[in-house]
Amino acid sequence: MADHTLAVNAPQGAETRPNLLRMLAPTIRDIAVPLAAYYGLHAAGYSDFIALLAGAVISGVMVVIEVVRARRVDVMSALILAGFVFGIASSMISGDARMMIVRDSLTTGVIGLAFGISALMGKPLTYVAARKAFSGSPQKLAEMQYKFDNIPMVRRTHNRIAAMWGVGMIGESALRVVLAYQLPIHTMAWLSSVLMIGVTAVLMSITVRTIKQAKRSEAWMESGYASGHE
Repeated sequence: MADHTLAVNAPQGAETRPNLLRMLAPTIRDIAVPLAAYYGLHAAGYSDFIALLAGAVISGVMVVIEVVRARRVDVMSALILAGFVFGIASSMISGDARMMIVRDSLTTGVIGLAFGISALMGKPLTYVAARKAFSGSPQKLAEMQYKFDNIPMVRRTHNRIAAMWGVGMIGESALRVVLAYQLPIHTMAWLSSVLMIGVTAVLMSITVRTIKQAKRSEAWMESGYASGHE
């Protein structure tokens, strides 16, 4: 989930593109690497279990390398690593390759739950994401903090978007778990990623539209305030 997409006060233009690409890179990697490993090894004659396990191990190693380079573990990396450990351990114990698919769904569900809880607590993760995206601009951070503290509409927008992502991700996670045990593994190997991308695209589209509406309302309020004090 891209931080700039969730930022109510995100700037426009080239300034946002590098950060957006950087934030999308892990998602692209987490989807592309397991798929490439699975279908490559499956075509070479390996079992579903070995093919899915290889993709999970490669992805896990890549996350560990990033953590080592950053010398810190953020919440998202911790959740992803926990998902890898759960998927690999449960699959090795049960011998069920489907657990490798379920672990992705559980990670998504936990993240969705975190978004929902943050909205209920009035501390939306969308605002945390926005602050992280602009951590290098003290002026922007101060402006965002002021708006979040003093403009109810900004807080409501963040809470509404966080709640939407929470419901969407939990629903998508539950659907993938059900389908993992209803459809063949070779089907779910690609369908799982399609569902993830599809739901994320819909949520992002709604988020962008909500942010645009909030910005128009904020601009109208500011212009009204200014004209009333002329």
